[in-house]
Amino acid sequence: MSNGQVEIRKTGRNIIPQSNEATITLRPAPTVDLAHALWGALEIALIVALDFIGIAASFILALFVRIRILPVLSPLYSLAVPEKLVNNFWWFIAIVLGIFAYEGLYTTRHPFWRELRRLVKGITLAFLIVFAIIYMIKLSNEVSRTVLALSYILCLMILPLCRYVGKTFFAKLGLWRRKVLILGAGKTGELLAKTLSKDSYLGYEVVGFLEDDPSKKHKIFTVKNGTKLKVLGNFSDAPEVMQRLGVRHLVVAAPGMPSQKLVKLVNRLQRAAASVLVIPDLFGIPVSSAEIDYFFDEQILGFRVRNNLASPVNMFLKRAFDLIVGSIALLISAPIMALIAIAIKLDSPGPVIFAHNRIGRGGKEFKCYKFRTMYLNNEEILRKYLASNPAAKEEWEKYAKLKGYDPRVTRVGRFLRKFSLDELPQIFNVLKGEMSLVGPRPYLPRERFRMDNFAETILLARSGITGLWQVSGRNEIDFEGRLRLESWYVRNWSLWLDIIILIRTVGVVLSKKGAY
Repeated sequence: MSNGQVEIRKTGRNIIPQSNEATITLRPAPTVDLAHALWGALEIALIVALDFIGIAASFILALFVRIRILPVLSPLYSLAVPEKLVNNFWWFIAIVLGIFAYEGLYTTRHPFWRELRRLVKGITLAFLIVFAIIYMIKLSNEVSRTVLALSYILCLMILPLCRYVGKTFFAKLGLWRRKVLILGAGKTGELLAKTLSKDSYLGYEVVGFLEDDPSKKHKIFTVKNGTKLKVLGNFSDAPEVMQRLGVRHLVVAAPGMPSQKLVKLVNRLQRAAASVLVIPDLFGIPVSSAEIDYFFDEQILGFRVRNNLASPVNMFLKRAFDLIVGSIALLISAPIMALIAIAIKLDSPGPVIFAHNRIGRGGKEFKCYKFRTMYLNNEEILRKYLASNPAAKEEWEKYAKLKGYDPRVTRVGRFLRKFSLDELPQIFNVLKGEMSLVGPRPYLPRERFRMDNFAETILLARSGITGLWQVSGRNEIDFEGRLRLESWYVRNWSLWLDIIILIRTVGVVLSKKGAY
């Protein structure tokens, strides 16, 4: 049999099952396959075009800086550049695009932050190859190393921006769209559908579900923009539904399915689908450093995970990153902190800095510094307020925060909390080695018993000024949800993850979302 269109043997509209499975016959369908191939080629062409625009813009801007700006700033730079510099541009861009293709940046889809990591890796590798070629075949007289260095720096900023804007725009036009059918209408399938639907950068369009469980046949799920998704049939109906809706990509989200049945199902679906993504029953296992391993003879699949925070090299990198970025942050924020100190003194009596015991790495307590945002008798004020406000007491017990009015907070304190400026003194905790720029929330000693089994994982890392919970909802997340997020962060730590969280923190702080 040859690959091609799937035909389900049926009578009228009812599929004839055999051993609880549809009989699948494969026959050539060049029209359908050609249409999908052309659409796939168009998607690749669009992304290649975006990359070409980004690289070209970076090169032109670098050339402008080299010719128009650098000679004004320094006499070391002349107005002239090598005549053949522009002529060499074609192989510069060919190397970058070739590396991107090798990294799978035209054939796989990833969330923006994960793709950004691959882009940075690909751009860096491509320019290293370019410089190596220039050195080996002695092209120094035909190119400008300054222009290339500037192009590299600009590519790191412009290329991701081009991809983000371009893919978002193409998604709105319907050009960056890939239909997906989810097998499994349980909680995992629902969560997956919502995740795929809300991320336009991925470009996935969930068309519905398939489910064998009779109790889930009538479920209706609501995703982004109020779109309703229904269960369209059984697992055995997959080929017919795929053919009818023009779907080529499947996701099996049935983590409770027995392994033998799952393998049989995936092997059967693989004949008709362009790709099958399987969501395994491995929730909670670290994934950022995971590696897939396999053994040909025994057909065994392995899933290797690492404890990144157990590596002395990783801990050194994290500490070095904290010291370098923390020192820069201190220099930039010093004038702001001076102004804040004056405002606090003028607003209410008491010290400028509030030092409170918090739990740090290994359960060791330390003095966590913050600008004082409360009145000195805040504990007494809180006790009286909660005693007379049952709703506020319930909110306090759930979130360990008062999300609305908090009588303990001063006028200046409300402003500082809104923009998270009260946490600036924690930079000193970072430089002292008591905290990290990114990490779990610094918990109060009295919260230790509420952390339960999560404490073993969370306390492996230093507490952070910011962290995963801050960029994932902040105080909108309840206490247990916060523990789960921070436990996940520790298990999946990487320096790249810290960088992403720091970048996202800027947007969260400016939006003031979840700040109380």
